[in-house]
Amino acid sequence: MELPSISKESVDLVSTKFDTIIADVSERMNYLIQQTCQSAERHHEQCIALADEATWEMDRLRTIIERCDEIELEFAKIKRIGEIVKEFKNRVAYLEKRA
Repeated sequence: MELPSISKESVDLVSTKFDTIIADVSERMNYLIQQTCQSAERHHEQCIALADEATWEMDRLRTIIERCDEIELEFAKIKRIGEIVKEFKNRVAYLEKRA
């Protein structure tokens, strides 16, 4: 069985088409790499912004909790003062009854 003869022009044409296809694939890959990098950078920036916002919110909540703790402490002081006043009133009433 004899193989068909292939002319130099046919080989050159196939080679040129193959080179064109490889160049197109390479160009498309470079474009996709560029788009992927840009997308990753945007996503990274969004993540940093979200982390910064979350940090700010946590700091704000810590401040609110600290203020609530201070108010709770003040209420405890007021309660203790009320107990002291009640004790003094009871002592005064006791002393008035004795007198």
